[in-house]
Amino acid sequence: MKQLSALEMAAAVALAEQISPDESRALIEQLRTAEVSAREFTGVGFYTEFTVDKSLQPAVVTVSPGGWLRSEVGPDAYPLEFMLYVKDGYAGVIEAYSYFDGYGDIDLLTASFTPPRAIDPPNAGVSSGSRADRGLEVESGHLP
Repeated sequence: MKQLSALEMAAAVALAEQISPDESRALIEQLRTAEVSAREFTGVGFYTEFTVDKSLQPAVVTVSPGGWLRSEVGPDAYPLEFMLYVKDGYAGVIEAYSYFDGYGDIDLLTASFTPPRAIDPPNAGVSSGSRADRGLEVESGHLP
């Protein structure tokens, strides 16, 4: 079983707390059962697809994808921001992206990182370049 990395789990839990009005309990319980099914590194971040135990209670979320978090990763503090995708009450994808140039040879899954912290959303009309911003959906097993 491939589990979420420490960075992915820290970001996903913090995102769950942002987007779930039930204090994130259901989402966090789901995340504890996450099994990674695919990862795609983009050069400025990554997408991680995972499955969770569907016998657990579905979560109520206010938005999906959602969340406004930032963490600095690696020795040069490469800034990553994160979003969590939830479908039908179950978490399934975490996205990490940056507005900066590529992260070079940093191993984003094992590098040190600062605890993810909330940030203010960008102004309307500014695209993060995420799949959601481009009108693309991410479904398990189908990264566009």
